[in-house]
Formats: sequence, C-alpha cells, structure tokens
Amino acid sequence: MVGLLVLVSIPRQAHHSFNTLFDMSKTVQIEGVVKSFKLISPHSEMVVEVEKPGGVETWRITARTGAVNAKKAGWKVEEFIGKKVKVEGNPTRKEGGTAMAAGVVTFPDGKIICLGGCPGGPPTE
Repeated sequence: MVGLLVLVSIPRQAHHSFNTLFDMSKTVQIEGVVKSFKLISPHSEMVVEVEKPGGVETWRITARTGAVNAKKAGWKVEEFIGKKVKVEGNPTRKEGGTAMAAGVVTFPDGKIICLGGCPGGPPTE
C-alpha cells in the first residue's frame, strides 16, 4: 500500500503551478532562433537563443500544454528547430531570469501557434 501511494504521488509532485513559477500578471516578448523543442508532458519545452549586445541569451520556454494536446494540434518539432520566432508569454518570477510560460509563437511568415492558454489554442495541462 505504501509503495502504491509513493508511485501515485510522484507525478503530482513533479507537476507545478504556473502561478508559482511565472508572473501571470506580466507579459514579455522575445525574438530569437529556436535551438530545441521537446514535445513532452506535462509541458512541452523550447529553447530560444536571443541575440543581445555582447552575446547570446538563452531563454527556456515552457508551453502551457503537453505532448498529447500539442500533437493533436499538429505541432511538429521540425517546424520549430532553426526558425527565427517571436515568443510572447509570462516571465519567470526570478529577477533577471530568462524563462517564460509561453502563450504565442509567431513565425516570420505570420504563422501563429498558441502554446496553450490562448483562445482557440490547445488546452492547458
């Protein structure tokens, strides 16, 4: 019985509240090149490199949806990797941090993909 309780509690502990890690009352926007994108659960993840004076800043983007809903919405990793994008979302609560809970990704051709939490986008997980 104890073993079952431990197994059941592990996913719940791993899942976090966006309100705890990200400031959902603020929005930031970055522009850069997608270096990696993982369709994983509970939340898909993207790494975007942003050119800044004096170097490159690496941003970690957490989608507000996971692999199942992302795949249902038609996301394909190869459509993201190496592309220059604008990403708008909620910044980390960590002062000076380079992470966000993403909402919208805009490609140079105007294509928009909602990473969860947007009207018409995949449901959040």
